[in-house]
Amino acid sequence: MKRFFVFLLAVLLCIVIVGCGKNPVEGTINPVEDTINLIEDTNNPAEDIINPVEDTTKPPIEQVEQLGFSGGNISAGGLLCDGGDGYIYYRSQSDGWKLYRAKPDGTDKSKISDRVGHNINVLDGWVYFLDYPEFNPIYRIRTDGTEETKLVDGYCGSLYVAESSIYFDKRDETNASHIYRADLDGSNMTLLFSEASLMYYYKGMIFLGAGQLGVYNIETGEETILDDTFVANVSVDDSGLYYWAYNEGEFRRMDLDGGNKGVILKGGDFFNYTDGYLYYMGISENENGPYHVINRLSVETGDIVTLYEALNEFFDRDGNLIGVTYKQMNEGNFNPDLFEFNSQGEMVLKGGGEPLSESVGYVYVAGEFLYMRASLRDDILQNGRFDSIVRLDNGLIIWD
Repeated sequence: MKRFFVFLLAVLLCIVIVGCGKNPVEGTINPVEDTINLIEDTNNPAEDIINPVEDTTKPPIEQVEQLGFSGGNISAGGLLCDGGDGYIYYRSQSDGWKLYRAKPDGTDKSKISDRVGHNINVLDGWVYFLDYPEFNPIYRIRTDGTEETKLVDGYCGSLYVAESSIYFDKRDETNASHIYRADLDGSNMTLLFSEASLMYYYKGMIFLGAGQLGVYNIETGEETILDDTFVANVSVDDSGLYYWAYNEGEFRRMDLDGGNKGVILKGGDFFNYTDGYLYYMGISENENGPYHVINRLSVETGDIVTLYEALNEFFDRDGNLIGVTYKQMNEGNFNPDLFEFNSQGEMVLKGGGEPLSESVGYVYVAGEFLYMRASLRDDILQNGRFDSIVRLDNGLIIWD
């Protein structure tokens, strides 16, 4: 028995010795990270030991504030917003501009308010908007159409809803615009900046417009002038600040600190910068004359994709082409028997009504989906209307 005990002790001692001689990579909790470190530096294996408690090289995780808007949708009028819940919230062109929601493909459509909403934001189960007929007070309503409440009375504009507050501008009795914040239920309204219009809100900063472009840090109270020109269609993300310099006819960008200012595009209209792409209306031309196009420009590569080409022929109120192109109309080279002048001196069709042409406008970005308010011949032919919301991300579809 004593010999067996001595033998067993010897075996255990060998096992311990062999175990201590193993490769340290096999004995660690995270073999992948340790293997990489040993390969990168084999001269000093002691430095390769990873201590997850003491490792301070990793930057802290940034807490991203939830926003009720995206890209340049609000400065484009805010007629449509992705709710993040599988629905698009929008002002219906087919039902008197009332507030609706629908799936991205247009199904499961329902009215959530009789009010005419714009500057639409959706956050945390609530829809925030300005009511146009009532001269733009701020309302909110639950996404299921319940608990509609007026939050702020008066002539408001540029509504940006974030997790921290709602931000907006509001006109006083002299029609001067001032920038405010309020809690998400409309309480604790506070003046942030006098005699300026709100152009955008991003990460604790409000971007100001009053004949020039500025930024105001809400926490520190510091104001910085970024560009000394009249601006519109402002949009901001981590990559920079994007805006239309109105007087110069240029769409520009700069870093958030005002550096690296440059021009992305000259000319165009109806701009919406969102997530690395600039959506805008441009002009092209073919044998029928000039026509409007809706383009998407990649800010990184400069590549341009045309999403829609507007028809450059005139048609009547039933959608029938009348045989006159833009080029013919501009040159006066058309059959005058098609037209007559009414009592106001306007040229109208002899069969009744004025000659119609297509018009396009802002693109609204809702996640991966693209929408646009437009007046198109196809809408007349399909629905007997001349004012619709179309979807553009997979060809043209009359959506509402």
